[in-house]
Amino acid sequence: GIIGAEGGNGVGVSGIAPKVSLMVLKYFDPKVKYVDNLQATIDSLKYATKMKAHIINYSGGGVVYSKEEFEAISEARRQGILVVAAAGNERSDTQKTPFYPGSYPLDNIISVTAINQEQKILNSSNWGKKPVHVVAPGKEIFSTLPDNSYGPLTGTSQATAFVSGVAALILAHRPHFTALDIKNHILNTGDTQKNLVDKTVTSTRINTYNALVMLDAGRSVTGLRATNGERSITTVEPFQRSPLAENLNQFGRLLLEKTGGTANTHVDSINPQVPIVQ
Repeated sequence: GIIGAEGGNGVGVSGIAPKVSLMVLKYFDPKVKYVDNLQATIDSLKYATKMKAHIINYSGGGVVYSKEEFEAISEARRQGILVVAAAGNERSDTQKTPFYPGSYPLDNIISVTAINQEQKILNSSNWGKKPVHVVAPGKEIFSTLPDNSYGPLTGTSQATAFVSGVAALILAHRPHFTALDIKNHILNTGDTQKNLVDKTVTSTRINTYNALVMLDAGRSVTGLRATNGERSITTVEPFQRSPLAENLNQFGRLLLEKTGGTANTHVDSINPQVPIVQ
C-alpha cells in the first residue's frame, strides 16, 4: 500500500508510486508451523533476481548472519538490483548488534530506520552510524491491511516502503540509473538533521520532493558531472545545493507547476512503470 497503492480512484490511500508494478513474494506465514523463514527469504531473493526485478523491498530481517543470504544479495548486486532493507525494531545499535540483511556490507543495500512526526527515531527502531543509511516516516502510517481494510502500522517496515517507493519514482524517470546511482541520489537529496548524527550514515531523512526535482539533466546523483557516458563519472565537480530554480529539469518544472511550488503538496500525477518486489 505504501509503495504502490492505486491513486486517484477515491478509495483508501495512494502509494508513493501508484503505477508501479509489484511482484509480492510471500516468505512468511504465521499460520504455518515449522517453516524455515530465513531459507524462504533466501529463496524469495533468488527468485526476484531470476525474474529481473529492479528494486527489492525487504521489510524484515533478523540478527543471524547468513552466508547464503549474503550471496543471494551479492548476486542481486551483480544483476544491478537495489535492495531496500528495514533496520529492524529491536531498539538496538546495529553497529553492536547487526540486523540482516540491512547490515551486510554491500553497496546495493539501503538500510532504513523509522522516525515519528517529531522527526525523531522511534524508541522501537534500530539505528547505527555505519549500517543504517537513512530515515523515513514509520509512526502510525495509514495504509492497506489484509481483508480489504485500512489502518495505521508502526515500524521500520513502513519506513522501508517509503524509500522503495521513492526509488521506483527515480528509476522511472532515470531508467539508466544503476542501483548505486539511485541509492546515492536518495542519500544526497535528503534533509540533514542534527538529531540523526551518530544514528545513521548520512544523518538525513528522505525528501521525495528534492529527490525528484534534483534529477538535473547532465548531473549525476553524487553531484558529479558525467563526461563519459550515462553511467560513467570521470570528473570531480562538487555538488552544490543551489536554489531549486537553478536545478530543475523538465520533470522538476512540471512537478513545481503541479504542486504550486510547495514542497509538501502531494502529487499523484507521477505514473512510473517500474517493476518492484515487496
